Amino acid sequence: MSDRLAQTLSAFSNTVLDIQRLAQSQSIEHFHNRMIERLSELIAFDKAWWGLAALINGVPVERSTQLFKLPAQYLLDWQSISHDDVTIDSVHSRPGHAVVIDMSTTTGLTWLGAKHHIGQLMCIIVSDPITRLSEHLTLYRSPDSASFSPQDVLLLETLMPHLSAAAASNRIRTLISIRETLSNPQNLALAVCDRNGTLHCAEPAFIALLLQGWPQWSGPTLPIAIETGEFIIDRIHLSVSHAGDLFLIAGRHQSPLETLSPREHEVAQSFGEGKTYKEVARDLGLAPNTVRHHIRSIYSKLGVKDKARIAQLLRKDPG
Repeated sequence: MSDRLAQTLSAFSNTVLDIQRLAQSQSIEHFHNRMIERLSELIAFDKAWWGLAALINGVPVERSTQLFKLPAQYLLDWQSISHDDVTIDSVHSRPGHAVVIDMSTTTGLTWLGAKHHIGQLMCIIVSDPITRLSEHLTLYRSPDSASFSPQDVLLLETLMPHLSAAAASNRIRTLISIRETLSNPQNLALAVCDRNGTLHCAEPAFIALLLQGWPQWSGPTLPIAIETGEFIIDRIHLSVSHAGDLFLIAGRHQSPLETLSPREHEVAQSFGEGKTYKEVARDLGLAPNTVRHHIRSIYSKLGVKDKARIAQLLRKDPG
């Protein structure tokens, strides 16, 4: 084995190991930038674009985007000339194979390259046959840089499956780390999705929860609109929060006690403590008949028939 080949293999191996470590140590918000920074030590480039896309009418529609040393405007600029980007057909016709494209190839690419000081790109995608989503990585070099070499192409093709696996591992680790911070994690099912509601990863219990609420759902897009906050839909409680360009979702079945109105909850608390109708009425300033009406409603909503069962539910869910 030549010294040069040995050095290349050693550099490749170290890169893979470091990226695997990053997947386990970095938050989902920072992982991709750290990964691309580490990749730049193996393959020289000036800028990069990592994304997850769905192919719609032959055009990739971005679901998640990480730009490296590129302005946010770049995505809009690319979208305006995407019809003139020969990269799309080239990479989608041969997933897993890297293509090198000169920015002077078409009028649209020439304009994009001039605006963002790009002379050449190297792009590769890997596709999920089930979701039909594709992860893509595009590396860019400035006009005054050397062209991407056959070795660069080979390195990227060999490395891309590891990058994709590391990204998936990082998403799963995010779910695990969130679970460890929760006070009552056993009742929660967790998932990660993008701004369009496309699932990137989900625990089996989360899928089961969706199917109970939406039996006809088949994915990968969630059956609800995604926005941050707390929601209760068809007795399913969802908590949605930002994680960089993605969203974290914690789902659980709605507690029976959550179906009670604030006043009903007060009556249930007092009644569950063993008080009589009259004592509950006196303590809450209500008429006894009003308390009886509330308790009938509480029995119906909770599916119980006596105050002992109400007390039991309150002990399980004191909040």
